[in-house]
Amino acid sequence: MGKGIFFKDKQFQVRAKEYIQYFLPLAALLLFFFAPITMAPINLYENTDSFSSAANILAFKIPFDSHLNLAFGFARLLLWLIYFLPCTVIFSVTAFILEKKRACDFRKLNYAFTLSSLSIYLFCGAVSLVANANCFAWFLHLPSYIYLTFFFAFFAHLYYSFHGIFYLRKTNSEYVEFLKMREDDAEKAPDLQASTLFTKEGFSALQTHVKHRVRRLSIKTKFTFVITGLIIVILLAFMLLILNSYKKMFTEAVSDVGRAQAEQTAAVYDSAEGKYDKIATFFEEQRVTNEYAETPFERIDIIIYGKSEPVVYIENWEPATELPDFSVFAYTTGKPKEIDESEKTLTNEQAVDYLKRYKSGAYKKEYVFNKANKTCKYIYPITLARKAGRKLIGFSIVTYRQQVLMRQYFRTKIFIFTIITIFLYLAVVFSILLADFIFNPLLFLRKNVRKTSRSIEKLLSGTAKNANTAVKFSDTIKTNDEIKDLSLEIGEMVGLIKGIMPYVSFSTLQHAEKAGDESGKKSTTSRELCFLFTDIRGFTSLCEGLPPKKVVELLNHYLDIETQIILDNEGDIDKFVGDEMMAFFAGPRKEINACKAAMQIRAAMREQQQLSMESGLTYVSIGIGINTGNVTFGPVGSRTRKDFTSIGDTVNLAARLESANKAYGSKSIISDAVYQKLRGMFICRELDFITVKGKTEPVRIYEILQQKSQATKNNADGKLNEIKNLFEKGLEFYRKQKWADSEECFSECALKYNDLPSVVFLDRINHFKTNPPPKDWDGVFKMSVK
Repeated sequence: MGKGIFFKDKQFQVRAKEYIQYFLPLAALLLFFFAPITMAPINLYENTDSFSSAANILAFKIPFDSHLNLAFGFARLLLWLIYFLPCTVIFSVTAFILEKKRACDFRKLNYAFTLSSLSIYLFCGAVSLVANANCFAWFLHLPSYIYLTFFFAFFAHLYYSFHGIFYLRKTNSEYVEFLKMREDDAEKAPDLQASTLFTKEGFSALQTHVKHRVRRLSIKTKFTFVITGLIIVILLAFMLLILNSYKKMFTEAVSDVGRAQAEQTAAVYDSAEGKYDKIATFFEEQRVTNEYAETPFERIDIIIYGKSEPVVYIENWEPATELPDFSVFAYTTGKPKEIDESEKTLTNEQAVDYLKRYKSGAYKKEYVFNKANKTCKYIYPITLARKAGRKLIGFSIVTYRQQVLMRQYFRTKIFIFTIITIFLYLAVVFSILLADFIFNPLLFLRKNVRKTSRSIEKLLSGTAKNANTAVKFSDTIKTNDEIKDLSLEIGEMVGLIKGIMPYVSFSTLQHAEKAGDESGKKSTTSRELCFLFTDIRGFTSLCEGLPPKKVVELLNHYLDIETQIILDNEGDIDKFVGDEMMAFFAGPRKEINACKAAMQIRAAMREQQQLSMESGLTYVSIGIGINTGNVTFGPVGSRTRKDFTSIGDTVNLAARLESANKAYGSKSIISDAVYQKLRGMFICRELDFITVKGKTEPVRIYEILQQKSQATKNNADGKLNEIKNLFEKGLEFYRKQKWADSEECFSECALKYNDLPSVVFLDRINHFKTNPPPKDWDGVFKMSVK
């Protein structure tokens, strides 16, 4: 008996759940049909703070709404579809009764009717929104229950849309099997425990867990995110572009009208010579015409000054000119008692600003916005023609309410926002459907390959011995495309494996994988890198008489300083050759980082020189060469010994530039390719135009003097800039073979700053004075040493 009661209770629960799932959407559709969906436009000519809620529009009355003012009949015709909602309710009730009588299954058709009804309701709401929303205050005065019903309908539509997608997936047995495979992969991920999370083992487990989570993001999910994101970016960019262009065009259009009205008012005052009758008649005409205007102004005012004020002619006006007090509110199309006293006069600052806008022509393109009253004003100076010029009398002011002036732009913005929102929503839904259509066969192929690989794993592990029965591949792809072809080829490959496996021992199969690629071709790449070469000068003489251990310690000391600086500036060490070092930098700031490292290395070496001098020891200096470009990066060497390094002309030139410091007495030389990437962050001087040994193409080289920020900090920028300017001026004369001028610049630089490169060029000038260069000499210096 107890079991029977439990069975009845269970049946009741199932039946109650069925009734709720079936009739709840029908009740919602009736609610949407009889509930208000929007409200009529509000009066834009009232004060924003005194807006009253307009009459609510019931959903079933939308086709008859006189406030819609739809210019196209097709949209109004579509609004009659709102009566599809009660039809859906009637159909659903009828289908439910027929289903109970076992007549037929209407679930799919009922789902389609319900989703269509929700789409129609949202469409009607969007049309009402576009037709009635005429300012931002409209949204603030919209009743909350309208928001609730609309968002409820939206989320219901969202639920039904994704419910349909999930239903299609669940009815696909291949997809269900794929989900089970993915769940099995997730179970293999290690569990995380909070108590061990901050231990070494816990952190390792966290990394593994994250990797498994990333792997669970299928290509379909990534495609959906990418496509949806791309559509969102395109639509938003399109929306911003359209709105920005339209706003600019619309603002210019309305500004032309407002400016013309202000100019016309000023012209009438001028022609009437300030006579009341003519001006009053004009204002009355404007007042009557404004009642029929598409974009009516709030009022037109004329503000002038008193008789005892100083005379100002607008042609001679300057910002410092004394202006009269514009305090006479002469004419207006509005009601003077309702106008705020602050708007009946003009301050001196306002008058100056209006005249500046008039002089610059800005009044033609934009209005003056009053934040307090939310009004837009077009101002034009009123003048009277006199022999001495145009006498400034006052200003004509045409005032618009911002919400009236920008009404059409606001409507356009709402329309575009609505269209973009609809397209974004559809983009999300259809990108999911598209991803299923494109990538489900690929995921199913992965599932089939996974099943085959697991069977091979069992065979290799020894748990299965018969390859003919253990290794299987099921071709379940039903599409007729490249994925189907790939599935067939994989099936053929598995067939070949099944044919070969009986003839190969398990031991051979288990150790068949190679440790690496002996040729190194797979790991060889082409990369854009910046190279820095250093060479310690005087190290050989410093090490004379020192024991080998001390020599190594001393060398390691200097190289350690350089290495740390390289690493701190995001570089890496390629190799050491005696007291020389080769480093490289990667990334978008590689040249800047390399030059920063070079300056820091020089600074560190200066400190070491100071310490050596204080200790009475021989000190060393350093030469640096930097170049950037494309290189071949990979393993180089024999089968038994390889070195992972970079090779190419870029590397060779960097090494030659380092050696070139000896010829010029410089410290840090960079190529022109590096110089072009420094973005003016360093003080550099052009050093020469040379061809290095082994090359015929000349390169322009520069010497880094200092980083600009550091030079400014040390108050050395003036000195360095003078060295740069003197040297480059002398270099310019040198290339033009103006030996005397060039010698003067280099001599001053050498004597004043003890500049060694200047001394080098002085020696060259002395040589050329006695042995002039050929007529076709291009100023290129050919280096004969490495």
